Amino acid sequence: MTDVPTWLSAVLMIAVILAAVIVWRALPELRRWPPALGLMLACGTIIPSHDTLGVGVGTDDVPLLLGLLVLLACALRSARHGPVELPRVPFARMALVGVALLASGMVVSAFVNAEQLEPTVSMLIRGAGRVVLYLVVVLAILAQRPLAMVRTVVAGSLVTVACVESAVSLVSYTVGLPGDFGLEPARGGSGLLGEIPGRATGTLGLSSNFLGALLVLTIPVTLGLALRYAGRARWLLLAAAAGQLVTMVLTYTRASLAVTAAACLLLLGLRGRLRWLAGGVALLVLLLVATPALHRMMDGSTDRLALYTSAIKVFGDHPVAGVGPGEQANVTAAAPARYRATNFGVAANNAHNTVLLAAAEDGVLGGAGALLLNVAIVGVAVTVLTRARRARGRPDSDEALAIGVAVLAFLAQGMTNNLFTVTLTATALVLLLAGCGWPWLAAGGLGPAGGSTNSSGAVGRIR
Repeated sequence: MTDVPTWLSAVLMIAVILAAVIVWRALPELRRWPPALGLMLACGTIIPSHDTLGVGVGTDDVPLLLGLLVLLACALRSARHGPVELPRVPFARMALVGVALLASGMVVSAFVNAEQLEPTVSMLIRGAGRVVLYLVVVLAILAQRPLAMVRTVVAGSLVTVACVESAVSLVSYTVGLPGDFGLEPARGGSGLLGEIPGRATGTLGLSSNFLGALLVLTIPVTLGLALRYAGRARWLLLAAAAGQLVTMVLTYTRASLAVTAAACLLLLGLRGRLRWLAGGVALLVLLLVATPALHRMMDGSTDRLALYTSAIKVFGDHPVAGVGPGEQANVTAAAPARYRATNFGVAANNAHNTVLLAAAEDGVLGGAGALLLNVAIVGVAVTVLTRARRARGRPDSDEALAIGVAVLAFLAQGMTNNLFTVTLTATALVLLLAGCGWPWLAAGGLGPAGGSTNSSGAVGRIR
């Protein structure tokens, strides 16, 4: 992890807000549709590095909160002209139950494990509070109309964010930035020490694993948009996808690279784009050979089995309430003989698995909620894929295929990294699901019998 100065975090936050406002004002088609500003602000929350402002809120949260306020204001304004209907979408109830269980586990864990008021409030905010925030974001996004415009703005914004991260990473890796901004130092024992200037992190100030996780989502989506559009737009999107792929390699994150390659192979294979597939494989092989990435990929050493074993031990010792949201690493460090020493090596970190981490930190309710949420999201992704295949020939079917494979790839990486509890990765997934996946199914996806779904089917109303 790289330390980002407080002033730089604030500058990035302000730059994101100003950029969203300027772009929204400059483009007439966006200016005529106020929710676009809220969606762009929400997507821009990925860019600022985290610097705590207080009560669990950081600089990276401010654009999301501002975007949410804009979206809620737009929904309330629409409600003056009649009830705002939330679309009926697949697996929404299962996801809601998962969210309820996860949040309940976090609340129980916070009250059981925190001995004073201040740490209790802190755990509640960074645990259940954030889960509830994401639920409100999902509802606010699904309340906007037209849903096709929601998809366009969110997909374009996520691709733009990924391009910004790629540009910063590439400049930092090749030219260098003050204070090695944009790079995570290579650690000893990784096979990269002394071989590279650092591992790409973009503006995030976090482990390269999390930039890799963001690119897991955005590279397939960028390819999907390139398949949808033609002419200059296609070439620009292909260049953006190539830049993101280069950045992915420079993160030297094996899980991200593996699942992204699989996702892109699946997407291009489903579309029969053999020349694109051959070009992508050639570019990837060139990047692997030209950098130490191939050596990194072939290095068989990994601590994941040790981390999983440690998390299972923690859950076994604290099955009801876990050890507290965000506390597993501290607990294992405090009892190394019990939790760090395993038959698979030393477990020097937390679970690196979305389900096991929830179980270890939030007990049985949290683990069950995280598992159910993963299953629901898999269900959404598979439904998007199957209906997009059925709708082949429609202009947006390629984009939908890309959304489906991107979500599946992200969840696969979540089995080897902590992606639900980190703001930028959790936010990116929420935005892709609420802004692209569910809206496509509600406003344009084919129904189970092959007929058109009714976008006005409601599961609730906002008055």
